[in-house]
Amino acid sequence: MEDAPYITVVDVRDYAYCPRVVYFTHVLHLKERITEAMQYGKEHHEDPPLAPLMPKLKPKCVIKNVELMSSKLKLMGKVDTIVVTKHGEYIPVEVKWSEPRQGKPRRQHKAQLIAYALLIEESYSTTVKRAVIYYSRVGRLIEMPITSQDKRQVKRMIKQIYQVIRSEEMPEVKFKPKQCVDCGYKCYCQL
Repeated sequence: MEDAPYITVVDVRDYAYCPRVVYFTHVLHLKERITEAMQYGKEHHEDPPLAPLMPKLKPKCVIKNVELMSSKLKLMGKVDTIVVTKHGEYIPVEVKWSEPRQGKPRRQHKAQLIAYALLIEESYSTTVKRAVIYYSRVGRLIEMPITSQDKRQVKRMIKQIYQVIRSEEMPEVKFKPKQCVDCGYKCYCQL
């Protein structure tokens, strides 16, 4: 990975959604077709209402739109919000214009927040144990624990992303009707 350019946390999120997205963007250099839902979500990307969380989190400070980079992982990203508690705990907070799946974070959003946790850990010399996702479409805040196993899984995912880029081979994936129908790359996909 020494000579490879940095990938982004968005690449990790996209890979968790479907490994072919990384192939389309990094190997074929294709751009995703912007759907109406994506445009609407971008326009309505708002600060999460953190007020209900504040008594529980006991923040010392709130940091917005932080750009982070890891030379170890060759990973970079910009986290929406980092809450630093009075006990020195760092908690990444991300806004999503979608809905949770059965009351839990979507797989790709969880991977994204874990990747941010890894960046925060390296940048601030700390351990991130939890994150928060605000699903703005339904006005729902979900607190998510982050384990060592979660972090190892995302590190493996990062290595797999670099492998897709190096090999230039399209990953095999299973057709998922609910997921594939809304994909901005479906016109390029062979599924």
